[in-house]
Amino acid sequence: MSLIIVVTPYKRDDFKVYPIRDEGSPLFVGVLSLQRTDKGMRPLRIRVVREKEDEYLPVPSFVDLLKAASAIMAASMDPAREAALDSMLEAYQLGSNKVNVCRFCLLEDRITFKRPDMVRYKDELICMDCAKKELKREVSYKGRITKAGLDRLESLLVKTKDLGRIIALLTPSNLPPELTRFDIIPASPDRVKAVRVGDLDLEPRLKQALSMDELLPVQAKSVQAGLLKGESQLVVSATATGKTLIGEMAGVNNLLRGKGKMLFLVPLVALANQKYEQFKKRYGQLAKVSIRVGTSRIALNSLKMNVNLGSDIIVGTYEALDFVLRKGERGPGVEPLKNIGTVVIDEVHMLEDEERGHRLDGMIARLRACAPGAQFIFLSATIGNPKEIAKHLHARLVEYEHRPVPLERHLIFAGAHEKNRLIEEYATREYSKTSSKGFHGQTIVFTNSRKKCHQISQSLRIQSAPYHAGLTYVQRKSVEDRFGKGELKVVVTTAALAAGVDFPASQVIFESLTMGREWLSVSEFQQMQGRAGRPDYHDLGRVVILADPEFDLSGETEEEVAFRILGGGAEHVNVLYDEPEQMEECLANACIASTEADIRRTNEATLGISSDTKYLIDRCVDKGLMIRENGRVRNTPLGRAIATHFLKVEDAFLIRDRVYKKARPLDIAVELEPFDAAYFRNAERLSRILGVNVPSRAFSPASLDIVFSGESIAKMDRSLQAQFTDFAREFLDCVCEDAPFCGCPERKFSKKIVEYRLQGKDPRGISRAIAADYDLSAFDGDILGYLDRLTRNLDAIGEIARILNKHEAARDAKALAQQIEDAE
Repeated sequence: MSLIIVVTPYKRDDFKVYPIRDEGSPLFVGVLSLQRTDKGMRPLRIRVVREKEDEYLPVPSFVDLLKAASAIMAASMDPAREAALDSMLEAYQLGSNKVNVCRFCLLEDRITFKRPDMVRYKDELICMDCAKKELKREVSYKGRITKAGLDRLESLLVKTKDLGRIIALLTPSNLPPELTRFDIIPASPDRVKAVRVGDLDLEPRLKQALSMDELLPVQAKSVQAGLLKGESQLVVSATATGKTLIGEMAGVNNLLRGKGKMLFLVPLVALANQKYEQFKKRYGQLAKVSIRVGTSRIALNSLKMNVNLGSDIIVGTYEALDFVLRKGERGPGVEPLKNIGTVVIDEVHMLEDEERGHRLDGMIARLRACAPGAQFIFLSATIGNPKEIAKHLHARLVEYEHRPVPLERHLIFAGAHEKNRLIEEYATREYSKTSSKGFHGQTIVFTNSRKKCHQISQSLRIQSAPYHAGLTYVQRKSVEDRFGKGELKVVVTTAALAAGVDFPASQVIFESLTMGREWLSVSEFQQMQGRAGRPDYHDLGRVVILADPEFDLSGETEEEVAFRILGGGAEHVNVLYDEPEQMEECLANACIASTEADIRRTNEATLGISSDTKYLIDRCVDKGLMIRENGRVRNTPLGRAIATHFLKVEDAFLIRDRVYKKARPLDIAVELEPFDAAYFRNAERLSRILGVNVPSRAFSPASLDIVFSGESIAKMDRSLQAQFTDFAREFLDCVCEDAPFCGCPERKFSKKIVEYRLQGKDPRGISRAIAADYDLSAFDGDILGYLDRLTRNLDAIGEIARILNKHEAARDAKALAQQIEDAE
């Protein structure tokens, strides 16, 4: 292998000399000093750098080395130094070729010649290895980034060959989208045969109401799979692909042809309200539309809604409709439900929801039993095992995996203090764009708490509004209308309300990847990202994840979770209930069935009841919840109370035990469900004073532990000391062994809310009183919802008290519920 000598400028007027056989480490490193003579520049000395002690190479030996080299390469240097080197080489009839080398390698006495794959950094080119080392060094200065994050940055470095731009990602602001872009999910060309609405076997009045010429691909696939021939279907397709209209076409067409009414069931009241308004506008001339959402018992000035179960199209929440079924023949409203032609279940992946999944599963089975001839349409955007679920639901699977518009996904590493600024920057940029359909880009921001919805919205210097379940219906409706008119650039909402957010947004920003104190699942993330980009409004959907590498939860950083969910596929719907949940569904099924065989058929129609029906009935009989007599099975009054009040089995027994012990109905009600959605109004100030991060929720265990300790109160100023001492004296004065984590503070605070209500205050007035008296904040909608649930729990307490012949307790529960309802 030939010898090459590379000469580079060094300190003062010296040069470094690198004899090499190939790129990389030289045979040795020499420091060359020149002297000026009468005959020109000549070598003065050549010092060979060694680890322990440097050596000097005789000048004649150095000259022989130069002559033996196949090439002498001179790196870039100033003209004077270059002239001196050329003069010395010419004295020996030698010359040099100009060469560019990586300066960062030279700092480590390595030689890397510059090639096309060199990386630009500031005003020079450096090799890829040095660029990666420099990137790692910058990352270490900025804080923690996981291996997955570093791999992502390195892949961008290889792609862009611009180290400066990649380092800029660590301090994000006005970044070019090609750097933050993680991937693009394309809008695949439609391979489904086009279907014209005019050619469909639809009632003419429905065709006119649809106001469209051609079906979208998933709608066409559904029609081709027998939608208009009565086929029950599970439709799995991305958000904004037109799934809802599939249910509408089947339901309204069946209705107009005399095949029965249409039920359209959704998981959230907010979504039910939106669908009700949409259906009333679209089909109000064709049919009577009503809503069933478990109307609030608390009197408020609210919008008029038709809640008649005799209507032709009934929009409702799962639980509100299930309540009618559980009432059985004993309750009003059952007769109209016998004429059901179509049942549409939206967001059917909720089957795996830990709290509500078993009730949705049971409701579907009960509806099938009550309306065996009805056409069922199940809708979902994300199910990982659709064939299995479709088989269980006795539905034909219709899958459409393509999006109607492309989805561009971006990942940005951002600290908590940078996120609000970036949200404003990206939302403003999005709104400045106008689609080919003539609409401005609008943004949904997902965060992890209601409090943060308000904090983020208030911090933005653009038109924005918070939107969450803690707001009243009128407040939410106002936000929906303003967003729909383009008056708001941003809506900030919680991940928990993702299924109920139906805003025509072009961009979704994830301020947090948590829902409460849990990471989002892949399915939840996919549901939420699907809100970006609507074919009727936009040409492109955009998703922006703001991941904080410093934030970790359950052993994972937000950055790691970002990579995991961006690369994840739809999760399987896995349903598994514990025994009390199976018993509750068995009791609910007994409301529509009278024999063990009928109950068995309904139980076996569920996904999650794994225990044998005889065993479950035996367990219910043993606990006094069911009776067998004359070959029939029926619920006892206590079993019926569990079913009709949606009580957990253990909660029913808690009520029974407390009634026997003569506990006051209010004490039982707040033990069943205390109010804990109160927030410190000055959490940030407290955090600064105490030197720790104080959670915003006043009754979280961490808050009770940190804020109300003697050490913490001693650090506060006098006004805060007085405030928190008074609060502790009123709500934290119990003698429980595990105080303040015993639940007493929350229960006492819940009674305070009831006290305010009985003084005649509406939810807004209660919220103001809490702020004035305790410097805490609570949302009107949360207070309204709590009082509503409290009255329903009092109903359950009253009914169980009557069953136990505790008539005084029953009267007290009824009277208190009435007082809370009519307090204004």
